Amino acid sequence: MKRLACIISVFMLWACSDRVAGGPGSETTNGIAYVGDGVVASYASVAVRKADYTSTIDDATNALVVADVYADSMGRFSFDTPKGNYRLTVVHGNSAYTGLHATKGDTSIGSVNLVPTAILDGLAEVPDGCDFVWVGVRGMDELVQSDSMGKFQLSQLPSNDSLQLYFLRGDDNRVYDKATVKLAPNETESIDRREGKVRFVAVANGKAVPFASLAIRKADSRVDSLRVNNIVAKADAYADKNGLFTIDTLKSGNYRLTVMQPGAIYSKVLSAKQIAKLDTVKLQETANYMSRVTLHAGDDFAWVGVYGLDVLTKTNAEGVFSLPMLPSNDTLEIYVISKKKKLYVTKPIVLSKGTANFDYPSVVLQNFEKDTANWYFSVDSAGSKITYRGFETDKSRKSKVFHGKYSLFASNSYYAWVLSGMLLRGEGWNFSSLDSISFDAKGSGQIRISLENWDRMSEEAGLSLKASSEWKDLNPQKWTRYVIRYEDLCYNSQDVSNCFFAWNSLKDDVRQLNFFLRNGTEFYLDDIVLYGAFF
Repeated sequence: MKRLACIISVFMLWACSDRVAGGPGSETTNGIAYVGDGVVASYASVAVRKADYTSTIDDATNALVVADVYADSMGRFSFDTPKGNYRLTVVHGNSAYTGLHATKGDTSIGSVNLVPTAILDGLAEVPDGCDFVWVGVRGMDELVQSDSMGKFQLSQLPSNDSLQLYFLRGDDNRVYDKATVKLAPNETESIDRREGKVRFVAVANGKAVPFASLAIRKADSRVDSLRVNNIVAKADAYADKNGLFTIDTLKSGNYRLTVMQPGAIYSKVLSAKQIAKLDTVKLQETANYMSRVTLHAGDDFAWVGVYGLDVLTKTNAEGVFSLPMLPSNDTLEIYVISKKKKLYVTKPIVLSKGTANFDYPSVVLQNFEKDTANWYFSVDSAGSKITYRGFETDKSRKSKVFHGKYSLFASNSYYAWVLSGMLLRGEGWNFSSLDSISFDAKGSGQIRISLENWDRMSEEAGLSLKASSEWKDLNPQKWTRYVIRYEDLCYNSQDVSNCFFAWNSLKDDVRQLNFFLRNGTEFYLDDIVLYGAFF
């Protein structure tokens, strides 16, 4: 009897509520709720609301509906039929039924089948001046609050029916947006109502960073004008007091996104789609980068910057430079521009946070993986021949290498040779800071490396210069790494040992790097690296 009295009391309270149009002239409608294959939904919660009903923040609840009446043990329920269009919702555990109905003729509902509910995750557009928004479903009671980024979750919604979402401002509770969803049973689905906006929070040491600055550049962008700029990037936008950034959705492409505060930074190259999905960016301690670039002949300085950032510095006459407060733990692409505004070279670097060490420069001159346009193979004038040349994949190294075969002039084999090498640059390279050259090789004869300054006019004038190493024996079966220091380049074109003359006469203006081969019949080359020089 107590249970019946409670149900009657709830029913009478509901009849007086403004949630449903009932009262005089309403009729009693009967229905039966089922779950699954003919299993009745005993004591299911039943709620009836006007079709356009919206909840208020005073009644905010995570429950799908607050029951007006309950079904009995056999799943039977009854309620007063409201006038006009209304939404009937029946909930039993994690299953629910919902549907729009109208009071016309026969008011009997009959049986309703409950199906598993779904979850809706979402991102709402947070209007200016609001710290959050409210999200609900018309004709239901569920009303949830988003976070400051507009994130929300409706944890239990009926599936297989079109639902009308509504969004309330967090400051004055006015409806400012709406959306329609239809969810599949047992699924978690997402909706984004930010209308071209991206929101994410900047944090450092686990705390939000208020008023942090933000810069977005194309990943391959360089500065527009050549002048010293010690600021990593000029700010395009600032976070609010809670560290929240709101930016427009970007066009497709790759961008460097950089978030800064004094002493800490976040910077990564991301696609537009990756930026649209950002939630949080974590700032880390910055690092300083110092190194040296090898200047072109005739240049007394160069410009050094980072792709996707605004920082730019100028080298001294020895090519030494410093870039302050750079992002750490991410690959940065350094670029160097000559005094004549020509691009020298690029180089990837990864810095550890808090470091400020001098990076001893090096550059891979040739690894035969990509550009081999300036690579050549030539012979002496005595009658030696090239029988094969090519770029092959070496299984043991898992990379491409150069392979050459040759036949030397038989009657004068001691002075017969072939050479393989590359043209560096027409105006010459400054090798005065060179420490050493390394290369990997194998073959059946001997090899020496030679740096040269040769052209036809200098040869005719007797001014061609050369600095070469001693001959090194090659192993026909095993790859060997050879390291030639600059002081090993002691031999001029007449094979007379004179280190001072050979190297110091050539080092400021080098145009070719050659490998001479004698004896034997074939050789392989790979991974030619210059140390102490960065071009």
